[in-house]
Amino acid sequence: MAGSPLSLCVSNTHIHTLYPSAAPTQIVNLQNLRKEKSRNAARSRRGKENFEFFELAKMLPLPGAITSQLDKASVIRLTISYLHMRTFASQGDPPWSPLLEGDSNCSKGEQETGNHLKRKSLDGFVFVVSQEGRFLYISETVSIYLGLSQVELTGSSVFDYIHPADHVEMAERLGIRPHLRAEAGCHTAPESASSSASTSSLAGTPEPAPSSPHSPADDPPERGFFIRMKSTLTKRGLHVKSSGYKVIHVTGRIRCRPALVPGSTRSVRRPMGLVALAHTLPPSTLNEVRMESHMFVFRVNMDLQVTYCENR
Repeated sequence: MAGSPLSLCVSNTHIHTLYPSAAPTQIVNLQNLRKEKSRNAARSRRGKENFEFFELAKMLPLPGAITSQLDKASVIRLTISYLHMRTFASQGDPPWSPLLEGDSNCSKGEQETGNHLKRKSLDGFVFVVSQEGRFLYISETVSIYLGLSQVELTGSSVFDYIHPADHVEMAERLGIRPHLRAEAGCHTAPESASSSASTSSLAGTPEPAPSSPHSPADDPPERGFFIRMKSTLTKRGLHVKSSGYKVIHVTGRIRCRPALVPGSTRSVRRPMGLVALAHTLPPSTLNEVRMESHMFVFRVNMDLQVTYCENR
């Protein structure tokens, strides 16, 4: 350890060996000089590293006000997600080309799909999930409906943000094989909030399901289902943030890529992930109910557990 009596003794002996006639003051000065050079070298390394992360953050397709405040872990996570999204766009069938104004390479179908997504996302949000269950992209409007940020969700596991009871449903829609669902954080039964928070993260990277007569690659690509996603929106009148869930209606398609079967010339379609639109269900407008003598009131939570019931 630096500064310990042993290291100081060895250092002094080494200096006396090199400079037999050196005075104690000179020895201290040499030690301080060595420490200063070490600090300068470490400061230089940190400066170069910060510069590389700064340059990398500027290349991300995000506003400068956001990239300038990202930490190093977020820069790496977002960069990996962006690279995966490029692969998702280019290797899928059909490949997506940039929808630039006056771009003659854009097909009419791509332009119509892009315009359709823009219109539909006005009252919801768009997201792309890889087959391993990670958000490759999610639109900024997610903050309006769930209170979660685009930067926070991008690159994270979708299973960290949906209700534990809906993990199996999401895994089935993505085509994750049953024996790999535990690695993706899927639970077959609802658990407490503390246990689900520690086990819902994506522990591994599930492999795509192989093409077979009953594989998800042969299923219709359209998807439509309901899940419960976390919401941190402030409840009106309470002025506190709730860690509850909102029911989301998801509609989309599984994006596939062509691939050759090993040892054969036959081509199959491998699922790459899900491109979807999400709409939150509107809140109930029912404020008053006429109570008859044979009726009673009770309240349940999202797990359908009774939290309140009238005495009658």
